[in-house]
Amino acid sequence: MLFNLWAHLSYFELARNKLSYFLKDFSGYLILILTSFILIVFSSIKIFKSNLINRKKKIYLSLVSTIFIIILLFSFFEAYFRYRYDESDGLGFLKVNERWHARHVVYNNYFFRDRDFDPNKRAGIVRIGVLGDSIAFGGGIKNVNDRFSNILEKKLRDAGKNAQVYNLGTQGYDTGGEIESYQKVRHLNFDIIVWQYFLNDIQPYGKSTGTPIIARNSQQAKIVQFLSNKSFFFDFIYWRLSQRYQKTFDQLKNADLAQYQNPEVLQKHKEEMSAFIKDLKRENKRIVVIIFPFVHLIGADYPATNIHQDLNQFFEQEGVEVINLLDYLKDKKARNLIASGLDSHPNEAVHAEAAQKLFEKVMPLLK
Repeated sequence: MLFNLWAHLSYFELARNKLSYFLKDFSGYLILILTSFILIVFSSIKIFKSNLINRKKKIYLSLVSTIFIIILLFSFFEAYFRYRYDESDGLGFLKVNERWHARHVVYNNYFFRDRDFDPNKRAGIVRIGVLGDSIAFGGGIKNVNDRFSNILEKKLRDAGKNAQVYNLGTQGYDTGGEIESYQKVRHLNFDIIVWQYFLNDIQPYGKSTGTPIIARNSQQAKIVQFLSNKSFFFDFIYWRLSQRYQKTFDQLKNADLAQYQNPEVLQKHKEEMSAFIKDLKRENKRIVVIIFPFVHLIGADYPATNIHQDLNQFFEQEGVEVINLLDYLKDKKARNLIASGLDSHPNEAVHAEAAQKLFEKVMPLLK
């Protein structure tokens, strides 16, 4: 009985907190609705009592009513995009992306999007560390259990393996950042490193040619920025109608692929990866690399097939297990592979495919 009472009290406390948050967050629109309602009532009374002919009274009443309906509709859509719309934004331009992260991203004791990491590794546990960028992080994936790292852990445990998979994915990181990130957690004593690779990882650490593109294209005129800060609905419509949003994806792709065409940059990138692989091998770590393609560009004219082949050959020569996901996705439709219309990250189906291929590679390493 006491437990049930506590549960009810907790529920009411949660409901009270949500209501309090809503009233504070949406107060401007609630005041607007209330004020406009009062004004329409007084305006209607004044119009009815006026000496205007009936035809003009109807016109004015229709005008006043239309304005009120527009305010109500705008407020309704504003509430929808603030509290119900739940899709991520791959570029991070939209305000709805802030709410998506607030709902679905929880950081652990090492500031990774995962459960807390135990610095003490118990005997008999096989510990796997997943290095990567926003793909490993789970960009566009609401439930972390739908990420390839979590699915891999479940598959291994279902197969009777005492496996522990820690996700070290960090948004915005390239190879240099991922290597630096690993140095901070190497004391966790991983047995296997799963290295998620994406075709922008060649970008120099801290000097990515994509960063200026995002910084430039995310800028808004002052009046637009003011309205976007006040309205999630306006902000969403603005970016959906803006050609600059889609152009940003194209510009980023071109900037990333251009780096692979630069022999000096490519050579330095390979040397950096080779040195890291050697370090891992000196620590007796087994390594599996999984290369993710640009899933939103999958199709007959996919622009990076030769880069995939070159990277696949490089990793094989380095003596590590490698999975080229392009081989398994190239015949699929891009729209069935992306997280959403605004987020080109791989969706849950791609993560499931990646997890299966990783499972097939990792299992023999555990024998």
